[in-house]
Amino acid sequence: MALFRLKDLSFFAFALVICIVSEVSGGQKGVTKITDENWQQVLEGEWLVEFYAPWCPACKALGPTWDAVGDWAADLDINVAAVDVTEEAGLSGRFMITSLPSIYHVIDGEFRRYMGPRTENDIITFIEDRKFHDVETVASWRAPDSISMGIVSFIFKVSMKVRIFHTIMTEEYGFPWWSTYGFVAVATVIMGLTLGMILVFLTDCCCPQKPPKGYERSRLPEEQQATPPTDINESEEEKEDKKADEPEQKEEVVDKAEGKEEEETTLRQRKTGGNEDGEDEGESK
Repeated sequence: MALFRLKDLSFFAFALVICIVSEVSGGQKGVTKITDENWQQVLEGEWLVEFYAPWCPACKALGPTWDAVGDWAADLDINVAAVDVTEEAGLSGRFMITSLPSIYHVIDGEFRRYMGPRTENDIITFIEDRKFHDVETVASWRAPDSISMGIVSFIFKVSMKVRIFHTIMTEEYGFPWWSTYGFVAVATVIMGLTLGMILVFLTDCCCPQKPPKGYERSRLPEEQQATPPTDINESEEEKEDKKADEPEQKEEVVDKAEGKEEEETTLRQRKTGGNEDGEDEGESK
């Protein structure tokens, strides 16, 4: 009985040691799950990030290799991570994932796309031999931490929300598929018009457009353009004096007109008188 107890104790101790070793080795490094909440941790240190989807056959084939690379993370002094694009649509847009699986190498905020062979040995050699220095970094405007890609990430998140809304409305509440798409289309148009009006209003307030030179003067009649500008600060007494002088000016104009008419009549009489005297002299001769 004592022999069996010693065997049981030795087996139990051996199993306990195996469990402790496996826990310690597994807790050092491995494949880190990256989400939209903690993705900014890849901006510090050196990372290898895989983007995959559970339904993708190529991603399934790469799975064991990626786990093996994760086991080498401690020796390589890097971090190995994975992103499920079906759950993290925002990161899919932020990194502009167009094919699966996709692998990114990130070191101190510099992003590079890994396009080499997807074997364990090739990926480890890529890190050990520092071959990533031969790969061109992603352009600044396409970097995942840029403002432009943040906007793209927001659009991808909204599209995922719309997809979830469509699924709930059609499967749980039984609405026809066209009704949800119609609702989303109308909401999109209304939001676009509202944002457009807000932008136009802000533009007019911040940067008002000045009229071209001579525009206001060209709209005035010719008579108003020819007349010199009047004194705005003209007193009321001067205005009354001008009104009082207007009848006198009119009388002077009338007198001048009558004088011209009298002169014209006298001239006509002289002419007619001269003609009559000439005729009388002719008859007498």
